[in-house]
Amino acid sequence: MKSIYATHGIPEDLVSEGGPPFNSNLMMNFFRKWGIKHVTPPHFPGANGEIERAVQTVNSLTKAAEEGKDLYVVLLDYRIQPAKDMPSPAELLMGRKLRTFLPSHPGQLKPTFEVERARDPLRKRQIIQNKYANKHATVLPVLHQNAK
Repeated sequence: MKSIYATHGIPEDLVSEGGPPFNSNLMMNFFRKWGIKHVTPPHFPGANGEIERAVQTVNSLTKAAEEGKDLYVVLLDYRIQPAKDMPSPAELLMGRKLRTFLPSHPGQLKPTFEVERARDPLRKRQIIQNKYANKHATVLPVLHQNAK
């Protein structure tokens, strides 16, 4: 995680499904030292859908690797695919298209994308996804320490 944070910066929040790796004392101390708020689905209902989607993506990448495809080429292909109303994840992150095995004009690889342009479509997609994710969600009662 440190190498990711050194490259991309330290997040304010980290959303996980709350599994054992993220609930260990070691991780809790790490989050506290680095000033990261750990968010889990009961506190953030929309996370379940996001996590499930991420798991689907990882499963499809794993399947491609098992079929003998180079995992890094599969990752590159995933990262350059734009959504219907948004640029690709790579463009959002780097502000430009990435060079691939397909021929392209060098001018296409120069930074041209303004990240601000993607904020509104991204926000609209997140609102729609939250609406569907929360459709069947229920508010859980607050748990108190030592409660049975």
